[in-house]
Amino acid sequence: MLLGFKQQFEHKIRSGEKTHTIRGERKDGKTPAVGEALHCYVNPRTKQMRLIGRWPCVRVEPVRISLTLDHAYAKSLRIQIGDQVLSRDEADAFAKRDGFENMDEMARFWKREHGLKIGSRPWRGWVIHWDFTKPLYRRGKAVGAARP
Repeated sequence: MLLGFKQQFEHKIRSGEKTHTIRGERKDGKTPAVGEALHCYVNPRTKQMRLIGRWPCVRVEPVRISLTLDHAYAKSLRIQIGDQVLSRDEADAFAKRDGFENMDEMARFWKREHGLKIGSRPWRGWVIHWDFTKPLYRRGKAVGAARP
């Protein structure tokens, strides 16, 4: 499966800080499969397209994301993975593993990129995890290994 990423995430993928990605449900209804090769690129389908690395998919989980008001009327993300709704601390840790500084930065991204609004239907998709420590190889060379 080809996964395209914005340039802002490239360093965190290469360093192993970003350990998963969130993707929407596919129109064909297929879900990514555990064991499938994940071909990670920055700026896909452009002249600036570059391979970040290739890693095996190790877990796929359904996710629902919505924008809510929490204490003191602050906007925050409500993240549900499977049947589990994440606490604020868990959502913050999840956001960091997804390449953000914290959940608030992730909420701003989701509002901007996905038009998430308070009261709108939850966004549905998948959390796709890879194992950074097990890069896939091509012609004897690791193509998922971190580079300086």
